[in-house]
Amino acid sequence: MSTSFQTIVDLEATAEDAVAHGERVAAWLVGEGIVRRPDRGPGPLWERATGFREACGSEGLTVVTGRTVFFSPQESGGPVCPSCAVAFGEGHREVFSPATDAWWNTGRSDVPCPACGRVVPLAAWEWTGDGLAFAYLGFEFRNGPALLPEFVTELGRVLGHRTRFVRGRI
Repeated sequence: MSTSFQTIVDLEATAEDAVAHGERVAAWLVGEGIVRRPDRGPGPLWERATGFREACGSEGLTVVTGRTVFFSPQESGGPVCPSCAVAFGEGHREVFSPATDAWWNTGRSDVPCPACGRVVPLAAWEWTGDGLAFAYLGFEFRNGPALLPEFVTELGRVLGHRTRFVRGRI
């Protein structure tokens, strides 16, 4: 049986502040009744996040902190330069694979854009289909109904940072 996941990734939290931001937003989710304490399972107002009153098999919330590559096997498309907006196809792997390894090992990696030449931090690149994010904080919901777009937007507002919505099935 497969597992579905939906992760709202904080693109701006640093290694130093990810835990504090995660705790703050998790407390907000509990306070709003979307998840409950102590297990962060679906709360009494779960429908604000999903449109469904029942948990529908959801395992609730896991706050993921630490250097993480958030990815969707189904949605991970090519990189898009945040400077010039040029999207790259299959040829990107030879440039981005070593950059991904460097980011994983050190938390820092820069990639020059083949189109505009600008050197851009790996974590700043966009990805077609929003299938990839390099970050230190994510709010992951497993095995539940689809999160409502307005909930994803609201959580981003509460967070106060840019987010990316990564989802898929493993």
